[in-house]
Amino acid sequence: MTSAPRGVPSTAMGHWLTTIAMVVVCVPSLCGCHRSNPRGAKSAPAPQPAHSGKAHHGSRDIGDYIRRMESADRAAWQKPDEVIAALNLRPGERIADVGCGPGYFTLLLAEAVGPTGKVWAVDVKAEMLDRLREHIAERELSNIEPQLVPENDPRLPPGQVDTVFIVNTYHHFSYRPVYVSKLRRALAPGGRIVIIDFIPKSREERGFGPKLEMQLDRATIDREMAASGLQPAAVHTFLPEQYFVEYRVKQ
Repeated sequence: MTSAPRGVPSTAMGHWLTTIAMVVVCVPSLCGCHRSNPRGAKSAPAPQPAHSGKAHHGSRDIGDYIRRMESADRAAWQKPDEVIAALNLRPGERIADVGCGPGYFTLLLAEAVGPTGKVWAVDVKAEMLDRLREHIAERELSNIEPQLVPENDPRLPPGQVDTVFIVNTYHHFSYRPVYVSKLRRALAPGGRIVIIDFIPKSREERGFGPKLEMQLDRATIDREMAASGLQPAAVHTFLPEQYFVEYRVKQ
């Protein structure tokens, strides 16, 4: 049996032992030495939102990712000039390029709507918008507004967007029906949401693009748009690797 230290009354013995026990228990937690995991085991990482691929590229590879997005080889399958022509944009039109990246389409959209139009260039990655700003300065464009946003909200002005334009980004959104509802609230009367995204194929088959498990078929997007009262209004079939659909509010 353990005796009390000299000078400590025996009646305080229980309090002394309790204090020692508390120190033994508390110190490991203060040091972060949690024993709930086996020795050498790694803690599970915190869950990450799956909104935009642009949000998950680290600083070391973001430059390479931007270069691939701006590669001249992309035009062969992305057909940017044909896409802009198919949109039939009007001078003065207001567009939100959601997931704009470094501005592959943003610059073309801005030129198409002219100085009286406007393009909100929306992205979740600051490096993308920094690159876009370089292009804006080079071309001396004044109708583009770069906008850094959180992953769950495009932060678009309600009722003021004529065309929401989303290329190769919709499949990254988490809680997509909620996000679509926010996009719909941004639409001006008669406005549309345009989605261009990959026809599901493996990387081995296509040679590029997102992982197969990330891709969405068009039927899935149609259902999610319908949940917000939107339906296909025009379908363009000239892109070899993507579907290209315009959605408008059901009448």
